[in-house]
Parts: sequence; C-alpha cells; structure tokens
Amino acid sequence: MRTGGLGSITLIVTALALGCGGGTRNAQTTPQPRAAPPRLAVVLVVDQMRADYLDRFADQFTGGLNWLRSEGARFSNAHQDHARTETAPGHATLSTGLFPSHHGIVGNSFYQRSTQTREYSAGDSTSPLIGFPDEAGRSPAPLLTTTIGDWLKEVSPASKTYSVAIKDRSAILMGGKRPDGVYWYHSNTGRWITSTYYRAAYPAWVETFNNAQHAAAYFGREWTLCCEEDAYARSREDAFPAEADGTHTTFPHLMGQTNGEPGRRFFTALPNSPFGTELTLAFARQLIANEGLGTDSIPDIVFLGVSSADYVGHAYGPFSREVQDYYLRLDRYLGEFFSYLDAHIGAGRYVVVLSADHGVAVMPEELTRRGVEAGRFDPGPLVQEIRQLGRSAAEAGELPTAPELVFNGGIALRFPDRPPTSDQLTAFRSRLADLLLSKPHIDQAYTYEELLQGAGAGLIFDRHLRSFYPDRSADVVLNLTENYLTGTTPRRTTHGSPWDYDTHVPLVFAGPGTVPGEHLEYTRTVDMAPTLARLLGITPPDDLDGRALPVGQSLPPIDRK
Repeated sequence: MRTGGLGSITLIVTALALGCGGGTRNAQTTPQPRAAPPRLAVVLVVDQMRADYLDRFADQFTGGLNWLRSEGARFSNAHQDHARTETAPGHATLSTGLFPSHHGIVGNSFYQRSTQTREYSAGDSTSPLIGFPDEAGRSPAPLLTTTIGDWLKEVSPASKTYSVAIKDRSAILMGGKRPDGVYWYHSNTGRWITSTYYRAAYPAWVETFNNAQHAAAYFGREWTLCCEEDAYARSREDAFPAEADGTHTTFPHLMGQTNGEPGRRFFTALPNSPFGTELTLAFARQLIANEGLGTDSIPDIVFLGVSSADYVGHAYGPFSREVQDYYLRLDRYLGEFFSYLDAHIGAGRYVVVLSADHGVAVMPEELTRRGVEAGRFDPGPLVQEIRQLGRSAAEAGELPTAPELVFNGGIALRFPDRPPTSDQLTAFRSRLADLLLSKPHIDQAYTYEELLQGAGAGLIFDRHLRSFYPDRSADVVLNLTENYLTGTTPRRTTHGSPWDYDTHVPLVFAGPGTVPGEHLEYTRTVDMAPTLARLLGITPPDDLDGRALPVGQSLPPIDRK
C-alpha cells in the first residue's frame, strides 16, 4: 500500500525554466538530479472528480490518492476551461492538448449541421463491435486530431499505448487514432469489448478474463461503508430524499439479488458502485501483464478511465456518504494498483497522472438548506414558447418553415425541407436569444454568429467559445444561473456548465521527472498532454492550446531505436 507524508512536499525554483508562471508553496532551490525516463505512463481520468475531493478527504487517504496528493506535483487550480463540461470533450481535451473548438468533440453527442443529424462522439458504423455486430459501431472517427499516444507512436513505433474504461467514449477518445488496443465494458453482458477498428479478434487473455465472469462475481454483494460510522460525519445524513430514486438512498446497497442469476439489469447497474472501479483496475492489471507494458526502456502509455465515479456522483451528489465512501475505496484500490506496479515494473519506473473530465454541481436541495440560492429549471414551458416563436416567424414570412428543434448543447434549428437564407437565420437566432434571456434563471445566451465571430468577452463567453466548433454546435447556446440545474424532479445532480464547480478538477503528476509540491497558478487540462510529452521525452505538435507545466526535473529524450 502506498503511503506518504505531507511534510515531504517541495518544489524546485529551477522549474521556472519549464515555464512556471504562478505562485507555489514550499519552494526551494536545491538542484535535482536528472531522472531516468519512465517505462510506463499511467493516465488516470476519474470521471466527475471535483478538485476539492483531494482536500476534503485528505486526512482519510492512506493509499494511492494519498501518494498522489503528497508526492506529486499538484496543480490545485486546474480547470477544464470550456463550457460544455461532459465526459467526451473532457477526455478528448486531456489527451489531445486542444480545446473542443479544435479537436471537434464538443459534447457526448452533437448536432452535425452539414448532415442535419445527431452524432455520437465515438460512433462509427464502419467499425462494428467484435462479438456484437448488431450493435452500434465505435471508433475515434469523430475525433479530428491526434492524442499523446499517437505522438509517442510516431517517434517510437515500438512503444505501446492502451486505453481502458467502463465508458466506451472515455476509452476511445483517450486512446487516439493509432493505439495498440482500446477496451470498454459491455453493460449487457459484463464483458470487456472492443471494435474492429482496433483488431479483428480478441487476444486470448481478454477471452480468459471475460470467461472467468469477474463482473458476475459481484452478484448479490452489498456495498457497505468501508469505515466506521463516525468517519462520515463530514458528509450529510445517509437518508436524503434528493438522492438516487428517492427511495434507495441508504447503505447498504445490494448489487443484484441474493438469489437467481446475474443478467442484463445487474450488469448495467454494477458500474453504479465502487465495484465498477475495482473491476476496471483488475482488467487493467491483466492488460499490463499480458501486453508487457513497462517491461523495457521504451516508454508505454496506459489510459485508465475511472467511470464509476460519475455514476455514483450523479445519483448521490458530492456531499453524500456514498461519494465519500467511493473515494475512500478508490484511495485503497489505487494503493493496491500502485503496489502492483511497484512489484512488476519497479518503484520509480512509472509516472502517474491524475485528472478528471469535469466536476459536478451540488444538489440544489442541499444548497438551499445551507442558505444558498439554487434550484431546478423546468424547460417544458420554454420549449413550447420556442416552438411558437418558430411558427410565428414562418407565418410572417420571416422563415420558410417552422424549424424542428434539436436540443443538444443548446438549441439547434433543423430545416429538413426548405432552409432559410443566411439573413433570415441570423435574425431568428437573435430573437431566440432574446427570448431565452428574458426568462428567469437563464444567465447568458449566445448566438452562432456571436461565437463564430468571437464577439463577446468574459470568462463564461470564452469557455463557450472554446466549446464551439462551427459544424457541430447549436444555433443558440444558453447558460443557466449558477447553482441551477435543468429538470423538475428533485433528485440527483449533474454537470455540463461553465461554472467553476463543473470545470475545477484535479491535475497531479507523480513519478520520474516530477518534484512534489502544490502549484497555485491557474492551469488548464489542455496542459496535461504537453506536460506528459515532456516527461516522456517527446516533442508534441506546435499548434496545441496547452503548454508544458513545471513539474520538476527535465528528462532525456527517449531512445527511438
């Protein structure tokens, strides 16, 4: 199990040579020795991990999160600096060093203007799933650029890159265009799968893992608190009606049933617990062992998407006992995983990056009882007003026909038969934005033209601009007032806004080439890929949105032989 003390935190001033531009704590000037390059880079992306979790539960961490927090170069003011804070754009931004406005993954799905269709961020009909040919195909085809794994493969073809996550879009968009393998969880069967984009058949070790039915082993198991009751005093009471379905809100949580056989319903529900993460890391250990990652001086990369954190967070919210217990378990799971890497690769021979694709909002019901203005916005009446606005414009000859509405990252206007002129569309978009801004709890509304021309200012507009890709963005995007969520059912929580509670995420680098310390300057997740590239001794593309961060020692370039 990994352990570490906060007293060892230091930060070298010589890191300024790597581009340090902000404040730090515990600085010192002792030169650091040149470190050996890592054999393996492990990129951990915890889905929906708020940055404050690293501090709120810090005194209870004893394993992997404790090691990362105390022994890593920690950037405590890091942000997913775009507006549409969802899983797909968050993972793609981390892996590419580009904003959605450049890598093209503006949301989990998006409205493609040129084809007037809704597209999935990892969809590809030409790449069927191996073993499940009737289901929708998957590949990185919608991703418009390369990732750090692709950069490594270009300069070091012998390097291996793999990506694993429960969510297909998480694994695929981290893995990039030329990985050696990408695997995700099949929620109907509990198996780990891939598509023909990556290979023609499963390796024997994957078949062996799946045939062992590791997912089914959790059937009938209970998710109970991993610590004593008083350890959860910092979280709210266990019974909170805004959680989950409003009924099953207290521990223990039963996985499946106590009798019968596991089926589709069970396999779909399993990731909604810490056991989904335990299963992911078990598969990752088999991948590392069977694919020989980190066994020689040529660096490899494995991306691990920790997807279950998102399912737990949506259902129970950031101040629940379930979320606290999840992160205490994640700390233990990662401690065991790092101990495995120590034994099989060697302590000090691998580098770990920790970040997240987005944060999450506190449940409005929790905020209001703390005296904070918050609520849930019912979009139903507004949708009817928008439709009436379209019908009135068509009747007045201002549009050729009333538009169909597609709600995807905003409001997209679809004209399948007779498209409007450019002037007509511009005028209607402006009227639509005015309507939105007239409603309570809508803070901002930006038209396609405003974003296309960059005709705005301020943090929120800039984040929307970084989420704007012309062929994949809505006609009008809107921003709810801070602490307001869409929907009327007083349960669960979500993310997706440009407010800091959705953008503020952890960013930590630990291992060879890093020096422990907390960096206070404003940083962005587009900085992850160029920073890891420097640690691996490779030169990233020169047109990135991100920059290499001052994590510590410089490393020699990799041996490209």
